[in-house]
Amino acid sequence: MIEREVSFSEFARMAPLKGPEAATALQRLSGSRDWATELSRMIPEEDARLLANRWAQVSDTESFQTLVIKPFLESLMGQTTNGVTWTASPGSMDQGMLFLSNHRDIVLDPSLVNVALLEHGRGSTEIGIGSNLLSSPWISDLVRLNRCFVVERSGSARERYEHSQRTARYIRHVVQQGTPVWLAHREGRAKDGVDATAPALMRTLSDGCQPKIWNSLRVVPVSISYEWDPCDAMKVNELLHTEKAGQYQKRPGEDEWSMWTGLVGQKGRVHLEFGQLLPWEEEEQSRKVERDMAITFDRHLTSGMRLWSNQGLAAAKLGMEASVVRLAEKATSEDEKAFEQRLKDVVAQLESFGWSKEQASRKWCQILAAPLTQRRAMLEKAGHSNGPGYGSVE
Repeated sequence: MIEREVSFSEFARMAPLKGPEAATALQRLSGSRDWATELSRMIPEEDARLLANRWAQVSDTESFQTLVIKPFLESLMGQTTNGVTWTASPGSMDQGMLFLSNHRDIVLDPSLVNVALLEHGRGSTEIGIGSNLLSSPWISDLVRLNRCFVVERSGSARERYEHSQRTARYIRHVVQQGTPVWLAHREGRAKDGVDATAPALMRTLSDGCQPKIWNSLRVVPVSISYEWDPCDAMKVNELLHTEKAGQYQKRPGEDEWSMWTGLVGQKGRVHLEFGQLLPWEEEEQSRKVERDMAITFDRHLTSGMRLWSNQGLAAAKLGMEASVVRLAEKATSEDEKAFEQRLKDVVAQLESFGWSKEQASRKWCQILAAPLTQRRAMLEKAGHSNGPGYGSVE
């Protein structure tokens, strides 16, 4: 299959803002709100005033990224985490072009990747973000100034398919121009804690499972591990509703509240693992090549996850085997206290929604322990039970 020639005009409405259009949006956005006050809700007041003053003076997206966004994220991480670390396979951060990661938080996932890349001396990525999150013009301006391109989520099944094809063409176009891209490995966050890559994404990105096109993207799996999820109670509530009624109807403004909670909530320790460039792999005579590739990607993603002690404590509370519990960091007495307090807080919040203590506790622990069960399944499939070098955490 030959990739058809593309014109940038078809991407105009989805691409990040640049040039005069960006300068106009920066000026419009800067004057639309009291940013010193808005930012001080998330970071120290002194930092907020400094960034608001800088914002009023920048006129291009590069300055906006380096003088406003990056220091804002660093200040925010200082307030809401117990430290962010990252490690990388040799060459991955220099050679990678499409950084494909698990998906827990639409704001922080790509932001953390970009902070690591900027610290490494690499330019930041363009970021794919769903149109469903752009609830107002100022949010649309803000994300498109922050090097985001819009992935359209609306329309019929046929229209959504066409949107996905256009997004894939855009990504290939951007990568060919030498600009790296971040994209989530699935649509929607992993609310149940299971990081499962969408096979359809593998097919779409590779333009129908063409190894040459996939390899030209220079894909790097990025495993992002949050010790705590600020949105955990909301996810438990949604999953329990879905189990009971078969579906969950979000309330107006719920997406925005989730984004806000993810930003300002406490996340504990955070770790990023940049894996090796992942070439296209497929089993001989396979009929579901995209599924096989998604499983391969999941294996790399899962192997790079940092498994925290609270996950082991959740697995133990659920009565899982000791071999599963041991995959996580060994818990200290302080870890155990933090776990019990978090569980108590989540249960109290969910009881106010009408769920029982048992329902809330069990579902929360299942979500928290999911990366352990996923790692265990991966090891069993590879033929490892609990041998040397497996299940340990640095």
